[in-house]
Amino acid sequence: MPELVRIQMAFACENVSSAPGGAVTFQNVMDGVAAADFPAATGRWFAIFCFFSEGAQNVANCRVIIEDAKGEMIAQQGLKDMTFTPENPISRNVVRFHGLSWPYPGGYLVKFIANRDDVLAYFPMWVQHVPAAAEEPAQPPAD
Repeated sequence: MPELVRIQMAFACENVSSAPGGAVTFQNVMDGVAAADFPAATGRWFAIFCFFSEGAQNVANCRVIIEDAKGEMIAQQGLKDMTFTPENPISRNVVRFHGLSWPYPGGYLVKFIANRDDVLAYFPMWVQHVPAAAEEPAQPPAD
């Protein structure tokens, strides 16, 4: 029986950078997307998942999927297996998405799945319709 894998963090951001020596910076953490039109294409963004395991183990068939509110998959990225050792008990996974098209406004789930269908972590993304400035109704004249 594999050891318990614990989630340390799960979120989305617009950019990731690292300094010599290992410090990692996550820039523009995001909890949703605003779009004027649908389907809404997004530029580059990252899904971040970090796990911890006290025991040595290998977690296979890792992938990140994005599901809509009905549970239908709209995107998937395969990842390498995670290997945990007593000397290296942490696995940080930075998953890049570019040009993903969100089909309609609403709630989505970004899930980290391993093995056959084990959901190890997930976070929500809210995609909302925000009319472009040109679409805003004209204000009535002041009296």
